[in-house]
Amino acid sequence: MNSDNAMEKDNVDLIKFTRRFLDHKGAVIDSENNDVTDALLSEELSEALGVEEYISFSKDIENVKNFGGKKLYAIQFQSPLLDKIVSMAGSTPPFLQCELKFNYIKTQGFANLIREQFEFHKSKIKITGTGNVYTNYALVTCRILAQSDEQKQGLFNFSFNIDTGAVIPDMSEMIPGIEKEFDTISLRKYSESQIRRIHELVSTYGPAAVEGELENFIQSMNRRFKRDSLSLDKYYEALKKEMEESLLRTGLSDKLIQERQSKIALIPDELAVKKKDLLNKYSIKINFTPIAVLSIISPCVKVFASLISGHDKREIAMIYNPVTKRIDPMVCQSCGMSTYSVGVCKNLHLNCTACLNRGGRLC
Repeated sequence: MNSDNAMEKDNVDLIKFTRRFLDHKGAVIDSENNDVTDALLSEELSEALGVEEYISFSKDIENVKNFGGKKLYAIQFQSPLLDKIVSMAGSTPPFLQCELKFNYIKTQGFANLIREQFEFHKSKIKITGTGNVYTNYALVTCRILAQSDEQKQGLFNFSFNIDTGAVIPDMSEMIPGIEKEFDTISLRKYSESQIRRIHELVSTYGPAAVEGELENFIQSMNRRFKRDSLSLDKYYEALKKEMEESLLRTGLSDKLIQERQSKIALIPDELAVKKKDLLNKYSIKINFTPIAVLSIISPCVKVFASLISGHDKREIAMIYNPVTKRIDPMVCQSCGMSTYSVGVCKNLHLNCTACLNRGGRLC
């Protein structure tokens, strides 16, 4: 009995979902009949769904009586129309925005935080002032698909400072515990350059960020590759030995000897082809697809400082993040990577240590 009630509830939710979707797409909905919903769709929507402009649908078409022989679409799990609606509804990543609220934000002690977090290459830092600001962050949820002989999929969150382009460690895990005020009326939009930057950051940081998540999967594929590769070596080694021993038999014709010698000579090439196929089989391809974005406005503290290298000085600004209670990473001007190890080149470009050692790409 309980399972019947659960199924009934699921069916009702599917109908409500379908109505909301069609209404959002501009359809005119008529649901005076409790069993059947009528909808008038635009030409564009009807073509996208592959249905008529005027349709009727129900959660349980088998039990609808006296419908006059008209076509009635089922809205049930795995029904064709619902599958198309779900596909269209999920084609655009959900976008939410909120503002974070704090009762208290740190006002001093930033010099100690900076010394704890950052390493400055052949330079020193001097704080010159602070200011209260609002900063834009983005929490991007991505679907991860790792494909090999098997496949593994899951979700992974990235947190970015949209204003600086820095990736913020651990912020995604801390956001749920922060007071938030959601805005559902005046939604902001990211510019095309910001969207491109988010995709670049996900592509750049994604593989390393999920390596730990996929560690067991990667190890499993590597073990299976080594096992099957070893089996191939043993098989072809035994085959070669057997064929070479067969040449020692008496009474073999010259033609048969030549044929077997030719086959023995082909064994290394055949083994190489088999191993290449095996490598393709167990190679791992990782794909990241952004599926949801939470746009966050947060009060922060901007820390103004001078980065002094010899007789040269470069003015910089750093962001104190009240969510992580840490200073956000800096961003290297050469490679664009977030870093806690920075310095300036001879032309005062801000670089990570790796780019400094290479002479700086901007110089």
